[in-house]
Amino acid sequence: MAFFGGVFRQTYLSRYTVTMSGIPVFFIGASGHIGAAVLQALHAAHPELPIRALVRQQEDVDHLESLYQGSVACVLGTLEDVGIVAEEAARAQLVINCAPDFALPLPTLLPSLSSNPHPQTFLLQTSGAARIWPPPSGLNPHPKIWSDLTDLSSLPTDTTHAAQDITVSTYPGINTAIISPTFVIGKSPSVRHKHPIIFPDLMHVTRQQGQVFVVEQGKNLTTFVDTEELAELYVLLVGDALRCIRGEKQVDENIWGEKGYFFAGGWEVSMREFIVDWLLPVLEGNETSKMWLRNQEGKGVKGLGLGEVVESILGRFEGQEGEAWSRHIAEGFGTSMRIRGDRGRRYLGWEPTGRVKLGEAVEAVVRYFEEREKSITEL
Repeated sequence: MAFFGGVFRQTYLSRYTVTMSGIPVFFIGASGHIGAAVLQALHAAHPELPIRALVRQQEDVDHLESLYQGSVACVLGTLEDVGIVAEEAARAQLVINCAPDFALPLPTLLPSLSSNPHPQTFLLQTSGAARIWPPPSGLNPHPKIWSDLTDLSSLPTDTTHAAQDITVSTYPGINTAIISPTFVIGKSPSVRHKHPIIFPDLMHVTRQQGQVFVVEQGKNLTTFVDTEELAELYVLLVGDALRCIRGEKQVDENIWGEKGYFFAGGWEVSMREFIVDWLLPVLEGNETSKMWLRNQEGKGVKGLGLGEVVESILGRFEGQEGEAWSRHIAEGFGTSMRIRGDRGRRYLGWEPTGRVKLGEAVEAVVRYFEEREKSITEL
């Protein structure tokens, strides 16, 4: 069993793969970078599940219906179509959200899911480890390493993702689990979002500077997770939910509910090491990207102030929609994001390989980014 270039690791996923039909699944964000990877991994593990996927463009409908040959039914709409969201949540027993949490209409989704006729309902919610970001600084690594086993009670309550996390995890009548990824690196089967969200801005500043860069000295430590391995965590959680629905096990409070918060990270590395040891060799080894490095020869990595990075990134938007999100990404280049995904390892057996796959992921994404830029230039 395989999916999008990676071997499906049946060794530890198999114990959560159950034969189950007729459990209605509502999937949000199926065309996104993470969502497309999760959907493909989920279909590989549970092809019997009837999945209804909310997608916003006809192109996505055509792609998914062709790819899954009718086993995934597409619902054309957006998260602003609250009537559609309410209707789909009211019929679903399992909802998987891979869309940005700030865009999700929780006041519509949660009541519809909790009050529907199914005896048990489950929600997998995508959040993000930006919730624990300290103030950006590339001068020193932040000392705090957050564990999803021992630090849940001390998670910040006034940061990015916090309000949505708290609303979801405490909502009555739904078994909820929150997946909180770090920086996601890898190629996705998505039609329009094959590269991770950080890459356009990372490549933009690199090309503008003519060499690779870090914020200040790049000593901030951050954690990366491979796209495919992140998808496996979702599959494990779905498998656990299906076993609960079948009556094979009781709902475990260590997996669902207020304790059901899962950091998803595979390998911790300084941003400087990521740029110099991983990204730069890949850029130099590609005919297109090495031309971006006009100022690179013999200069190593360039240290930029956070304000310079923010200004460079926002300059390509000129006040357009992506401005706020890219400011957030710019800060991410200079902050420490240090986590341990202890809960997934202990209760689900999730074991990301991390460093082993990072180089391959970077190379695949840079190759895609180059091809995309070339096709735009030729138009």
